[in-house]
Amino acid sequence: MLRRLATFAACVVFLGVVPTGSLFVTTLPTGADIWVDGTYVGRSPVFADALAAGRHTIGLARAGWAAQQVEATVVAGQTTLSALRLEPAQPGAPLAGGTLAIHGVDVIAALIDGVAVPRGKDGTYPASAGNHELSVRTARGRLTRSVTVWPQTRTDVMLQTNAPSVRPIVVAPADDYLSPGSIVIDGDKIVIHAPGHEATARVGSTTYRVDGRTLEYASPPTLIGQRLYLPIDLLTALTASAR
Repeated sequence: MLRRLATFAACVVFLGVVPTGSLFVTTLPTGADIWVDGTYVGRSPVFADALAAGRHTIGLARAGWAAQQVEATVVAGQTTLSALRLEPAQPGAPLAGGTLAIHGVDVIAALIDGVAVPRGKDGTYPASAGNHELSVRTARGRLTRSVTVWPQTRTDVMLQTNAPSVRPIVVAPADDYLSPGSIVIDGDKIVIHAPGHEATARVGSTTYRVDGRTLEYASPPTLIGQRLYLPIDLLTALTASAR
């Protein structure tokens, strides 16, 4: 048997069959041009398949941001996740603004740091990059939350009139952070398999089961259009390297 296995392995090497895996690259903000070993593969988030197992070089570029080059190790038969944050092209230079999209309530008026902000044609509110106090006037009263706006990025905020916490309830599209096929929706049940992590949740419930622990997040899984949105704190945890 050992001789047969050795012969098979030799044939595999002789025929040039190389074990492969895949790479899923996300960036903050999204929309960066991505190269793998000098070959352009698309804009982030991007999925690159059929990569030889081993070390690969990822190049990133986006107008207004510093170009980066990082290394990633692809494991045969697995998807390697690389989550990267872009930096301004010139350290200390003012960041470009972003936008806020507000969900969950009917907004009568929105104020950012006490200043009224008009709603754009796309339904979002312009804001400078950084930390802000968002105050929203609704038919049921005023809601105030602390939010962080990312440059050249839309920040989605889920507001709930009965939420006592002033913690920011920021949600993001799950498919911007997680690789294709890692999310399974069965009725109202959601199962997520990320490298080194596993999470389950139910639509409408703020209780999540993450890596064997029961956790409470400020927002339940939410469908906005045809996309699944999850708390950004959860997405950040799921894209972190497994301990």
